[in-house]
Amino acid sequence: MPETLGAEASGDPVTTLLVVAGGLACALLFGGMIMFSGVFARTAFAHLPEKTASAFMGAAFSTYYVAMTICAGAAAALLAWVRPADALVLAFVGVGFLVARQWLMPLARRLQEARERSEPGAAEQFGSVQGRSVLLYVFQTIAVIVVLVRLLMTGAA
Repeated sequence: MPETLGAEASGDPVTTLLVVAGGLACALLFGGMIMFSGVFARTAFAHLPEKTASAFMGAAFSTYYVAMTICAGAAAALLAWVRPADALVLAFVGVGFLVARQWLMPLARRLQEARERSEPGAAEQFGSVQGRSVLLYVFQTIAVIVVLVRLLMTGAA
């Protein structure tokens, strides 16, 4: 099905349902990303001792990555038939969360422990991994915003 306003505005109730449900899943994904990084993480580091906040956020990230993978996957699956390009973008966002959870997070944890033991080069390596994690998050956020704006601009019916 072509990705045009005409195709979505055709009045087909299944298409409308898929676009609306996919849009809601995408909005939930965006809201979760912003809430976690913009509010939750900032609050933890502002009000807890640094060591406690780091341990707490390390534990919370695992759940966050799973939840955001599910949101991205649901949005991608719902939009796959009617908005394949947007679905592909959201699928890549979901894969990014899996990469962060399965690779970046354990690597950062090992390097943080090495940094705490004052191992040479650990602080620089930790900073590099942290930077890659932030860069991934920025790309994911931009991608989700682009998809969400496209959905809002074209509408469902």
